[in-house]
Amino acid sequence: MKKLPLMLFLFPLVFASCDLGGEHYSRYYDYVDIDELSVPDSAMTGDTVPVYARAGAPNGCWSQLELYCYPYNDTLYLVNASGLYESHDGVCPEIYVTKDSTFRFIPDTAGVYIFAAQSRSKPVMFDTLVVMHAR
Repeated sequence: MKKLPLMLFLFPLVFASCDLGGEHYSRYYDYVDIDELSVPDSAMTGDTVPVYARAGAPNGCWSQLELYCYPYNDTLYLVNASGLYESHDGVCPEIYVTKDSTFRFIPDTAGVYIFAAQSRSKPVMFDTLVVMHAR
């Protein structure tokens, strides 16, 4: 019976010492949107073809944006981007964070190459490159 008053005294003290409304910190890497993809219409085998892409993230909690271009198969190349999201209590500066990059693609075979820009919240963008044999 003596323990009951002690428990009633300690119970509010335990909850008062807990910080239930404290700071919430988020940090993770995730995909961001590709806003622009630009590939020349045509080239010759052996040419250095610039593949331009610009990535964007919706607010200032995003940083360290990185763009990637890599082959999926012989004729399809994927372009995507990721970034670091870091926030305290979900408060983010209202700026649009961007980064652009130009990849050098050197086709060694004639044919049609497809570049697909994958985004987090936008539909996939496609651009094609027609490569002809060098004369």
